[in-house]
Amino acid sequence: MRIETEDRQDGIQLARTAGELDALGAPILREYLDERIGSAGPFVLDLDNVTFLGSAGLHLLLRASQSADRAQLSWALVGNHHPVARPLQITGLAGHLPMRPSVPEAILSLASPSLVDVR
Repeated sequence: MRIETEDRQDGIQLARTAGELDALGAPILREYLDERIGSAGPFVLDLDNVTFLGSAGLHLLLRASQSADRAQLSWALVGNHHPVARPLQITGLAGHLPMRPSVPEAILSLASPSLVDVR
């Protein structure tokens, strides 16, 4: 699991991930998410380069969403290719996560929170 972050001028942090989000990769992403959610700044988590999403990754995404909700933190998730979208759809988690179809749309949704969900 690799995470590259970009602090944008609009205050939104973009985190692009790559690799397998499984029992080995999930702790790496968990560390990033715990730190990010603790900082109370909006962020986009881009999973478009994740090649596998296992149960540990699914659990982590649900936990992150719940933590962000408690912290009243805005975030968006991008992951619309088969290795990510399929497990999210099968488990029903896609409907419980702030999914967006692309990074630009995710950024727009955070910059303009009044926009309707663009799923």
